[in-house]
Amino acid sequence: MTHKKIDVAAEPGTEFDTERGLNQATTWVDFTGSGDFLVNVQAGWFTPSTLVVGSITELNTSGNPMIGRARMTLHNVAPYQGGVIFRVNIEWDSDLPTRIVIFYQ
Repeated sequence: MTHKKIDVAAEPGTEFDTERGLNQATTWVDFTGSGDFLVNVQAGWFTPSTLVVGSITELNTSGNPMIGRARMTLHNVAPYQGGVIFRVNIEWDSDLPTRIVIFYQ
């Protein structure tokens, strides 16, 4: 099965240190989509060994996160040299404004 793919570029995120001294950072990407598809986030700091966790949310008309009526899920997460790919499912008949927040180390 071939998935449609959305390519987006990530801006450098906010870096922070936890109490354990781990260097971690966050960033996010906004896009519109519906159905089952791949989101390819392009950013030079990702490598195949980067630890990546993501969350997904719908955006309201002001661009702020909200809990809408559509169910949104992130599935597979695959970092590679220069980016990370997320498999996304948005259970809605039309494209919705969406954000993936990315936590990485």
